[in-house]
Amino acid sequence: MKIDTDKILQRILEIIPGLLTWLVLTSPLWLGPRFPRGVIFFITFLSFFWVYRAVVHTIGSFVGYKRYKKEISVDWAGMLKKLDFPTLLNNKDLPKNLSEIKHLVLIPTVNEGYEVLENTIKGLAETDFPKKQIVVAVTCEERGAGEVEERLKEIKRSSKDLPEILFYIHPKGIAGEAVGAAAANRDWGGRHAVAQLKKRGENLENYIFTTFDADAKVHPKYFSRVTYAFLTDPSRRDRFYQTAAYLYDNNIWDVPPLMRIQATSVTMAIISAWVVEPTRMQTFSAYTTALSTLIDADFWDVSLGVDDTTFFWRAYLVKNGNFSGEGVFVPISSDAVQGSGWWASHKSQYKQLVRWGWGVLVFPIAIKGFLKNHKIPISKRISQTYYLVETYTVWITIVFLITFGIFVLYAVNPAAKQNPLAYSIPKVTSSVLTFAIILLVPASLIKDKMMAPKPANWPWWKKISTYLEGPLVIINLLTFGFLPYIHAETKFMLGKKMKDLYFTPKFRSKD
Repeated sequence: MKIDTDKILQRILEIIPGLLTWLVLTSPLWLGPRFPRGVIFFITFLSFFWVYRAVVHTIGSFVGYKRYKKEISVDWAGMLKKLDFPTLLNNKDLPKNLSEIKHLVLIPTVNEGYEVLENTIKGLAETDFPKKQIVVAVTCEERGAGEVEERLKEIKRSSKDLPEILFYIHPKGIAGEAVGAAAANRDWGGRHAVAQLKKRGENLENYIFTTFDADAKVHPKYFSRVTYAFLTDPSRRDRFYQTAAYLYDNNIWDVPPLMRIQATSVTMAIISAWVVEPTRMQTFSAYTTALSTLIDADFWDVSLGVDDTTFFWRAYLVKNGNFSGEGVFVPISSDAVQGSGWWASHKSQYKQLVRWGWGVLVFPIAIKGFLKNHKIPISKRISQTYYLVETYTVWITIVFLITFGIFVLYAVNPAAKQNPLAYSIPKVTSSVLTFAIILLVPASLIKDKMMAPKPANWPWWKKISTYLEGPLVIINLLTFGFLPYIHAETKFMLGKKMKDLYFTPKFRSKD
């Protein structure tokens, strides 16, 4: 009987992230009885490492905010008109002038309401990039196609200044497709849109491709900014461009506090990361790349469901490691998670984060790619592997271990309390958490300047109360920043596939 080595390797790689996470998470239990000093030093190291990263990312947030303010003040449309195409680096695959540069924008939908779709399409109508050079492809799941198509028609009737909008229906029940996430729907729309452009005789080399979710509203300067970044980048075909200012402020003041904390934490993490560690950034939610790059990567893997980070790895591997990102600081606004009520919002948030945690499936994709593709430099393979382990093990467990690790050690090995360093660890971890809360003050000031203003009809005490939500970040890290990811990694480790990757419904309050 022939042994399927690829299948065995796949299964081993599926187990590794979850196994590492559980080994680290439970280290005080199994290491504490015999090597308490090792546990003490490990928790101490994690505490200082977390402080270091917190300080670095706070600085990154300030720098990112300054770049955000600068970029939204620049006349990118005017700068585009000043470009001299013959002098642009690596211009052989570029058209002769700006009027030939075009955008294909892909938006996957399910059954979003009129107010959600109108907000998104309105963003496209307000862009300062020539709308006649933009083609929008809306791809909709079959179950909601009738309603979404009628809503789009109504939006077109009420808005005269819109780009061209193509509409595709993604059939349900196609064999081999993961159900519930956007990958298959996005793939369907992307392939059909490209086929239609080819049929029209369009030069696909002139197209820049962007995709974002149905609740995303682009800033009026986004397409001009990203076009400028693309044209002035000599490595434009080996690059993705992504907003570093990803805001969740469409409904930020309508959601419960923990949803607001989760949303703004993601915003601040992204804007600082594009400043302090841009080389490790991957495609997330909304991104732009050359249409030819999308085609080279063969679109998305419909069997996986997760579509944002997996696209990065498809392109990274096919380009032999020569694929990286550039952050642009012109914003895109989306919805924070919101349900029909308090409990529904929290439940929906948890399910969304389990889906995000399912992104751990890129670990086998990446490692198998590194083992097969020796054209990728060894330095890149090592650094990317480290980033994956840090992402899917260290950052999932670090806050729990800093907060509770020493007390678990005391429970399994009371004699560890006699160690002088162990005696001081609770004070150290308490100081770390206090310091983290102090660092929330500048972060809160930055996020308030970037987010939509608080509702004018709010009483003064309610506006002030939002500044008291800062300490909830710790609660968020120990709940939404911890449990859904453990849930997802454990299921992945045990080989229990996610049969239905939860679609986060877009809900807007009527108030």
